[in-house]
Amino acid sequence: MPLSFTRTLRLKVHSEAYAWLNAAAVEVNRVFNYCNGTSHAAATRTDTNRKWLSGFDLCYLSAGATEFFDKIGAETIQSICTHYARRHEHRLKSWIMSAAHSGEQCDAS
Repeated sequence: MPLSFTRTLRLKVHSEAYAWLNAAAVEVNRVFNYCNGTSHAAATRTDTNRKWLSGFDLCYLSAGATEFFDKIGAETIQSICTHYARRHEHRLKSWIMSAAHSGEQCDAS
């Protein structure tokens, strides 16, 4: 088994960058909230086409959004979408596993 380690970097952020970083954080939060709302709307549809959206689906739906954001670009938006999809998939799998181990009945319909 290879030996692994973590390296910690300490960086100093100048006070002039605070405003830019806060504005970028607001834009990242908007993209994350969009992914959350869109995925929830797709999963709770009333017809039979319900599904949780993948990272690819979210990236496709957020294409062209860079014209509405000043601080973040397309690569950052795609990264947020794929990160959201991976985290959601992990939460869903962990819930299914915990339900199976606790003896709860899972409805397959």
